[in-house]
Amino acid sequence: MTNKIIIIGDAGRGKTTLANKMSQKLRIPHYSTDDFYWETKYTKSREREKAIEIANEYYSKDKWIIEGTTQWLVKIGLADAELILFLHFKTIVHQWFFIIKRHFTNSKEETFKSMLILLRHVLYKRYNIGYKKGHLTHRELLKPYSAKVVELRSFKEINNYLSKLKIL
Repeated sequence: MTNKIIIIGDAGRGKTTLANKMSQKLRIPHYSTDDFYWETKYTKSREREKAIEIANEYYSKDKWIIEGTTQWLVKIGLADAELILFLHFKTIVHQWFFIIKRHFTNSKEETFKSMLILLRHVLYKRYNIGYKKGHLTHRELLKPYSAKVVELRSFKEINNYLSKLKIL
């Protein structure tokens, strides 16, 4: 039985939605690296050491689903994870669409400026340019753990994966 699951991928890929659905279906608690990283959501980040300390508390539990984009917080749990779901879609256009849609439909904490910064961040990260040039891609980060990585490349693949999960 899989009790320790990491869901990783860029913003706007459906990590939180997938984690919530898996959490309900498998009866495993779900956490976000955002909860470790942000002291005040999207406004004030925690000190790196404190965020790592909080993340380690959750990774030490017997059961968890942890999702997020913050590599240095996800990386802590990769060795202990029994399953790693990597959400990586073919184009950036869909990703931008869902980030913008999320901003206008259900984000009370996110400012318009922070949405624009996120769109730029996604561009830099996806194409390894700007301040992200030379940083590890998700694929490079996950390479040592490839035996336990499942890559999902579309919402259709995510839904198919969910439908095949066995209910506990």
